[in-house]
Amino acid sequence: MMFDFEKPSNQTTLETVSTLAHMARFVVADLTDAKSVLQELQSVVRASPSVPIQPILLASQEEPGMFDFLHRFPWVLRPHFCENKDQLLTDLADEVIAPAEEAKKKPQR
Repeated sequence: MMFDFEKPSNQTTLETVSTLAHMARFVVADLTDAKSVLQELQSVVRASPSVPIQPILLASQEEPGMFDFLHRFPWVLRPHFCENKDQLLTDLADEVIAPAEEAKKKPQR
């Protein structure tokens, strides 16, 4: 599920994203041209050890510099790299969703 929403008047965007992540079975985080995503992920990852995080990234890009911090958390999965949107759609079930679902089945950390 992708969310595109207006900023709530009673919460910051970070608080809203964290709330949604707490309710999710898992999170797929697109790190392609990541800007605010890393800040949001740091908050989500620390507060939600029962929510697996599956990063995705274009193969032509490197992991963002600050992403090394998130590698320390076992519920942050290895990033899935794809060449383009079509490959991502082809890989989605087996290479993105399946690893996140498998991680969800493991006991909470």
